[in-house]
Amino acid sequence: MRCGQRGFNLVETVVALSILAILTALALPSFKGTLERTRTATALNRLTATLSSARSTALMRRQAVSVCPSQEGLTCRKDGIWEDGWIVFVDDKKTGQPASSSDILRVAEPLSASLILRATPGRPRARFQPNGQSTGSTLTLSLCLRNGHRPLGQVILNNWGRARTVRDPAQDPTCAAAP
Repeated sequence: MRCGQRGFNLVETVVALSILAILTALALPSFKGTLERTRTATALNRLTATLSSARSTALMRRQAVSVCPSQEGLTCRKDGIWEDGWIVFVDDKKTGQPASSSDILRVAEPLSASLILRATPGRPRARFQPNGQSTGSTLTLSLCLRNGHRPLGQVILNNWGRARTVRDPAQDPTCAAAP
């Protein structure tokens, strides 16, 4: 290289790109794990916050408020599939469906395509009474990885209307049964 020239020659550029490719290949698996953990935490936090907000709304309004899975944001699904989104609505008549669009308080967007969110059989929705209690049996919503049905976490709603999260459950039959 002459004294007045600046820059890299072809060999130096190829060596630098090779090192960059090796470092990227080493970092990619840990980045995927970080991305999965972030998606899991976000989904569990969104759901827990929605349930807590619905409970608070029932207490403030002194009206029954329900949270249910919804594909289009207007009606409740009955199949326990929550990953397509959910709605929060005033359910004074306790029908399990919004009476009109004005009863819908919040519509949640679908989860990442890599995640599955399923409810325990027999409990398709969460309903909060005006006193904040949740009627029915304990509701467990299981968050699973779509490929391999690996359980990532759970949101458990007790009869007092309190939601808690469990991360990385050892096993979850709801995940294994998901199509």
